[in-house]
Amino acid sequence: MNGFLVENGGMQCSIQDAGRRGLSDIGLTQSGAMDEMAFGYANFLVGNAFNTPSIEIAMGGASFKARSEMCIAICGANMQPTCNGHKIALWQTYPLRRGDVIAFGFASEGQFAYIAVAGGFQTPFSYGSYSTSIKEGLGGVEGRKLKAGDFLQTLDARCPVDRRKLERKFIPKYPDSITVRLVKGYQEAMFDASSQETFFNSVYTFRGEGDRMGYRFSGEKVVPLASGILSEPICYGAVQVPSHGEPIVLLKERQTIGGYPKIGSVIAVDCFKLAQLKVGGNVKFKEVSLKEAQRATRAFYTFFKEQEA
Repeated sequence: MNGFLVENGGMQCSIQDAGRRGLSDIGLTQSGAMDEMAFGYANFLVGNAFNTPSIEIAMGGASFKARSEMCIAICGANMQPTCNGHKIALWQTYPLRRGDVIAFGFASEGQFAYIAVAGGFQTPFSYGSYSTSIKEGLGGVEGRKLKAGDFLQTLDARCPVDRRKLERKFIPKYPDSITVRLVKGYQEAMFDASSQETFFNSVYTFRGEGDRMGYRFSGEKVVPLASGILSEPICYGAVQVPSHGEPIVLLKERQTIGGYPKIGSVIAVDCFKLAQLKVGGNVKFKEVSLKEAQRATRAFYTFFKEQEA
């Protein structure tokens, strides 16, 4: 049988695609790849459609054995991947033979890496997605993180004669300081002028308080005029501010409703680079218009759609 055998599940590996959409009304979180850019490039390089399920590796420490010949690409955080003990490059295709072992160290840049295999992984499909949602027990490998002994079936799709390599200009960097764009929401009135000035002119630090649900940032306190609101739906990238005054950016496995005031939402494409920010990294928030946010998001998905044509 063609596929990958998990030898070491690392810190947290899971099967992800772009996630579930339109199901918040029944309490299902979006889930999906934390960094859709690296995820998308990995699938592009091996000739897959953008939304083909891939392995997401969080922070590193994982290893896999090929049970058949296949074509893979590894994109995202630099975890010093090796094949049979020899270093291999990111952002390009790589042929595997039966018995080859791919191993990962721990990320020196970024936090999430993706392994795409030509043809994709054959994995459970639940509620419109292959994505693993650990807290809900849905998707790949029955809704849990990968562990030693798991087998991930693949199609028999081998590398083309010519390897594919992503042009340097398209390869993202994962710096220690980033600026992310934010659209203010209708609850901005719950933050007075002084609080908003503080928020948009301060540098916040990620101290590791976070997971796939969201990241909490430390820095200048932004105190909302109310400590809580009636629970309501929460969108991807929402920046909620509890009474402690430190902003929390909600990401792929966020809760579907919440009762803290929200100053706005980080645009989707900037949530991808936010996900790659390492512990100790800094972030600034920059206000942009709804039109700019829509333009950036449309350009991102249009780019990958055009690659499939």
